[in-house]
Amino acid sequence: MSVTLPFLTAYDPPGTSEGTLDPLGLYQIADQLAVQLVPAVRERMQRIRFLTGMAVGVLVTEGIDSDPNLRDASPYLVWEWLIVEAMVRSRREDSSNWGVPGTLVTRRALDQHGYLDARSYLKTPRIFGFHGVYKRLATHLGLVDVHLGAGPNADLLVDAWARGLGLGGLEGAKVLISRWSAAVRRSLGERPPRTKPNWGSESWTELADAFAPATAKAKERRCIREHLLASDERRLGAFSKLWQLQAEFSGEKFREEQLHNRLEQVEPAYGPLLAAVRAYEAFARSAQDAFDVLRAEATRTDVQGFCVTDISKDEAFAKSVYGLHKRFEAAHHALSAVSLTGVALHNLFDERFGAFAEPLDAGGFARTLCSHHETVQRAKSADGKRPWFDRLGQDRIYVRHAYRIARPEIQVGRYLHDYRGWPIRRFYVDLA
Repeated sequence: MSVTLPFLTAYDPPGTSEGTLDPLGLYQIADQLAVQLVPAVRERMQRIRFLTGMAVGVLVTEGIDSDPNLRDASPYLVWEWLIVEAMVRSRREDSSNWGVPGTLVTRRALDQHGYLDARSYLKTPRIFGFHGVYKRLATHLGLVDVHLGAGPNADLLVDAWARGLGLGGLEGAKVLISRWSAAVRRSLGERPPRTKPNWGSESWTELADAFAPATAKAKERRCIREHLLASDERRLGAFSKLWQLQAEFSGEKFREEQLHNRLEQVEPAYGPLLAAVRAYEAFARSAQDAFDVLRAEATRTDVQGFCVTDISKDEAFAKSVYGLHKRFEAAHHALSAVSLTGVALHNLFDERFGAFAEPLDAGGFARTLCSHHETVQRAKSADGKRPWFDRLGQDRIYVRHAYRIARPEIQVGRYLHDYRGWPIRRFYVDLA
C-alpha cells in the first residue's frame, strides 16, 4: 500500500505556525531597558547556586572532548543532565527545590524510560537549561569563559563550595570531581549519549545534595555575594544598590515600581533610565490591557465572531486606550534620553508603535490593535506566525480557542514587564 505524505499547496501556506508569546511586540524594548539597568541578569534566573554547579562543572568536564556531531550532548550538557536528574530522583518532594530548569521533562523521562538524553531533555537547552540561563552572569563574574571553560574566579568558588561540604577545599574535592567526570564519560559513551553513571541511590543523593538550590553553606554564599557586589569592572550596573534596598521590602509587599522609586531616591543618576522605564511601561500596560479586554470579549462570541468596534462601549477598554497617543509621546521622549550602544530605542519604539501616535476614538484604537497584532505576528519569522484570531471581515474577528481568556482586570499603574527586581530578590533570599 502506498503512503501519501503531506506537501505544501496554495491552500497550506508556510506561515501557519503559532506565535504564542508577546502578541504586541512589547518585550524587546523592555528587555533592552532592563539590560541597561542590570547587565548580565536575566528574568529567567531564579536560584543563584547554579553558578556553583557551572564552576564545578568546568573541572568535571575538563579534558573531555566534544563531538561536533553531538551538539545537544556536549560534556557540559551531560553534566547538567546528571545534576537535574539527581535532584528529581533524590529531592522530588523537597519544596525548597523549586526553580530547577527542566524538572518536568526530566520527571517524565525517568518515569517513561529511566534516563535523560538529548531527545527527552529541553528542546533548546542552550537557552533554557541552567547553563543557558546563567551563562551570561557566570561569564560576567569570571566563573566561566565564553566557551564554558574555566574563568579566573572559578577556583575561588569551587574551593568555598568544597569547604562547605567538609572536603577541605578544592584539593580535597578532586576525588569526588573525578568520580563525576567518569560518570560524564560513561554517559557520553552510550550511543546515543544518555545518563548512565551506574550509580546507586546514595551517589544520586550525593550529587543532588551538593548542588541543591537551598543548601549552600556560609563560605559558598559569601563567595557568590562578593562576586555579585564587586566594585571593579565586573560591576553589574544598579545591582548592588537594588541589593541593598531588598531589606526594606517583605515578600508579599515587594513591587518593582516601589523598588525603582527608592532606587532613584538613593541613586539619582538612574533617574533618566527609570523615567524611560516608567513611561514605556505606562504605554505598554495600556496597550496590553486593552488587547486582553478585547480578546476576552471576543472570546464570548460564537462562530459569527466579534465586531471589534463594539468594544468601544466597554468601560475598561475605553479607560485603557484613553490618552494612549499621549503615553506614546511621553514614552518616545523619555526613551530618546536613554543612550544604548548601537541602539536608538526611541527610533525602534517609533518604528514599531507609530500607529498609536495619533489620537483615535476607542473603536479606532481597537482596529489599530488588531492590525498591529497581525503585523507583529508576521514579523516573528521569515514565514510569519498566525495571529491569535481569524478575520471574518474587515472589523470582525474570531479568537481561536488556544487564545481565549477570561475577563481580566486592567492594572493601571503596574508594570507589564520585569526589570530584574525579582531575580535579585531571589538571589538575596538564597544568599542571606
